[in-house]
Amino acid sequence: MTDGDKQKLNNLICSVARGYADCLDGICSIAGNRMYAAAYAIVGDRANAEDVVSDSFVKIARFAKRYDATGDPLGWILKIVRNTALDFLRKRKRRAEASTEEFFSLTDDSYSPEKRETAIVLEQALKKLDDGERRVIYYKYYLEMTVREIASAARLSRSSAQRLIQRAEENLKKLLKGETND
Repeated sequence: MTDGDKQKLNNLICSVARGYADCLDGICSIAGNRMYAAAYAIVGDRANAEDVVSDSFVKIARFAKRYDATGDPLGWILKIVRNTALDFLRKRKRRAEASTEEFFSLTDDSYSPEKRETAIVLEQALKKLDDGERRVIYYKYYLEMTVREIASAARLSRSSAQRLIQRAEENLKKLLKGETND
């Protein structure tokens, strides 16, 4: 990064601190690619990296008043991106490690009687799955994780994760057919 770009970035951050939010576009044009690269290196997924960068801009706007204009503007920005990416991973890990008993609270008092009954039947079927099956159903349908992400979270090979997902779906279908035929 040239000294001119550093000075522009410094001025843009100071302008954001003074309330000129439109200066975030200038920050994006100068540092956006580096921000994305840093986020991607940590989270390893394009869509998640884009979310991290977006969240980082919110934090830049929020914390611009704390920026030290004598410091390195790109370093300050990349530190925010790094911390935002690490927060993203921690939150995702906490959700993934939650107790499977807490996964499927599907009933809601505002539901119609038919929808509430369906939710109860589904909850009961999910409770009959083993913990691993319940966890992959949660990952796939509630966290919308890919097979690769599920494999990583469950510490399985991709093919093992795929087989576990298929087995869980088949068992859930069998349980639901049994529940509705009673």
